[in-house]
Amino acid sequence: MKKSKAFYITLSVILFFIIVAIILGTIYDLQISKALADVDGSSYHSKNIFAILGETFGENILYILLECSFAIIFFYLIKNPLNKKWLNVLLIIFFVIAGCIVSFYCIHKTLNYISIYTSFGLDSFLSSTIGLISVVVFSCVVSAITFLLFSKIKNETLHELVGWALAVLIISLISNAIVQGAKLIFDRTRYRAMVYEGYNDFEYFTYWFQINSNKFASVSPFVSDYFESFPSGHTCAAASSFLLVLLPTFYKKTDTYAWKFFFIAFACIYTFLVGFSRIIAGAHFFTDVLFGGLVAIACVFVAKWFVIEKILLKNKIKQQEKLKLQLETESKLQKNKKSK
Repeated sequence: MKKSKAFYITLSVILFFIIVAIILGTIYDLQISKALADVDGSSYHSKNIFAILGETFGENILYILLECSFAIIFFYLIKNPLNKKWLNVLLIIFFVIAGCIVSFYCIHKTLNYISIYTSFGLDSFLSSTIGLISVVVFSCVVSAITFLLFSKIKNETLHELVGWALAVLIISLISNAIVQGAKLIFDRTRYRAMVYEGYNDFEYFTYWFQINSNKFASVSPFVSDYFESFPSGHTCAAASSFLLVLLPTFYKKTDTYAWKFFFIAFACIYTFLVGFSRIIAGAHFFTDVLFGGLVAIACVFVAKWFVIEKILLKNKIKQQEKLKLQLETESKLQKNKKSK
């Protein structure tokens, strides 16, 4: 009872601060971007190093977690095949291909960002046939190396990790679908888009809760990116690092104070830095970043508190009942032997 009370008090405090942040962010969204965004209108993208690093590498944690999840499920199916062999083979092939696709998307997207901020001629290389083939081959090699790193994991460890891997896939899919769907609905104009187009009086600014029906026309090559401000996809991807918080629930070796503290600290710092970099880049307002992060974090903790722990508790109760039944059966057999 005490634990339950402490949980709800903690949750209430967190929700209070989130509500305060939303209110303040709603009021001062534009002012925060004016104070922090490092964009001058001479180019669409910021020249700030911190902003560049956040844009280029901020999402990659999500792809790394997905790649690891694919590898875990792949080897789990290899060592613990399903009853239907055809389905097992199909799933094994699927996760190999999925691993290569995620690796390709991560590497290609990172190189594409690098091409924007450098003069190495990567843009023409990436658009060429040779460049595309090179990235595909390199992606397959990276994916293969990742899978090899998980090949030596013991089967009992895979049994623990496979639940976490499935949680990573499902939660990542749900959180990113919510964010990308919201972008299509709200069409909020980015701060840097208004600065780049010369709308320095920000007449096209909208609040996060408004569906933007006042978009300006442009012939800029960046126009497809102009109206994707709310919520922040980069911050949502960065907040996927909170999936590490679920690891101790499944993998008992990490169920220690030190590991839990590390996972929480890493996720908080990483998400904050990426979110902050997006405001500096002028790519997002404060509320874009706030909601982008909250979507992923909420999905993780709702899954942990209301789904995963309940499932694990049910399994634990079933195992205890099964063990109790076995002990009772053994006891009856022993009694029958003695009576004979």
